[in-house]
Amino acid sequence: MKIGIDARMYRSEVAGIGRYSQNLIKNLLQLDSKNEYIFFMTQKDADEFLLTNESKNSNVEVVITEIEHYSLAEQLKLPKIFEAEKPDLMLFLNFNHPVNYKKKFITVIHDLTLIKFPDTAKRTNAIKKMAFNYVIKSACQNAAKIIAISENTKRDIVDIFHIDPANVEVIYEAADDKSVLECRQENVEELKKKYKINEQVVLYVGQYRPHKNLPTLVDAFAKVKSQIPSKLVLVGKVDPEHHRLFESIDKSGVKNDILLTGFVTDEDLSCWYKLATVFVFPSLYEGFGLPGLEAMQAGTPVVAANNSVLPEIYKDAALYFDPFKTEEISDKIKKVLEDETLRADLIRKGKVVAQGFTWQKTAEKTLKIIKQV
Repeated sequence: MKIGIDARMYRSEVAGIGRYSQNLIKNLLQLDSKNEYIFFMTQKDADEFLLTNESKNSNVEVVITEIEHYSLAEQLKLPKIFEAEKPDLMLFLNFNHPVNYKKKFITVIHDLTLIKFPDTAKRTNAIKKMAFNYVIKSACQNAAKIIAISENTKRDIVDIFHIDPANVEVIYEAADDKSVLECRQENVEELKKKYKINEQVVLYVGQYRPHKNLPTLVDAFAKVKSQIPSKLVLVGKVDPEHHRLFESIDKSGVKNDILLTGFVTDEDLSCWYKLATVFVFPSLYEGFGLPGLEAMQAGTPVVAANNSVLPEIYKDAALYFDPFKTEEISDKIKKVLEDETLRADLIRKGKVVAQGFTWQKTAEKTLKIIKQV
């Protein structure tokens, strides 16, 4: 079978979908030498992919496709590019498929943030938001099979788009091996020296989108800081458009103890996990909650919001809070910072939970769906 994969979001800088694409593709190619794979990628994506061992497989072909995701050209030009390669099946690693592509395809839906939290795309005009919604709906209604990355995402798909539950298969992600790259103590010390860190570290990893609830985390941290020497470190690409976060930092009274690192390398990310005393995830909605699972795999205690998918994934290995209650968030953070026995218990449970998710399982189940359709 000839399988086409739209991998134009492969590169690392494309946040969670980039990590998903890299890990799924790597493990698919390690498992399957029989089917032929055609990867549609931009040159930047291809440059990163071609550094991997799997890209050298004899059943791999790369078609350079310089069409930006979420663009009009994606809708108008991609179908002809795909059809020219005559794949038996297309696998879209995100919802953004061309709506007039009429051949057989599988789509992966990570979450429905754009629908449940439309303010996430504040810079996007109303017409483009309507287009996003139409494309997501089309992907769900026309796919031969939908892969949802959690039961929570499956429920959202079924409830919002009235899709037959039998057509939605839940296939979990896993923590990225890169999140636990060997981080030498000397590298941790370099980070501490670079950022003048002598206190306990409260860590967040992820985007700075409105639904991530970071202003509330800042307010909660200010309460923690008033009682416990600590620093809040926000790791992720800084988006200057989200003024509310920066306003809350300015008003917090602890601005000098809040560090925004911007995008970091995988090596530095593994060191931040090692350096952190606690990882905090205050998000109002997630499709999977990968950063928390990465923290668990790296041996960092996790404190998280008690909503959407997070309890489904983290189980009893996290301390939960109501993300709308600042006092409750600060109390849970303080509890972990102050209680060494609790930290050890969360670390132990977290490693057990993280070990239950592997990219090999993800790839095996995805390949099974590919063969079925």
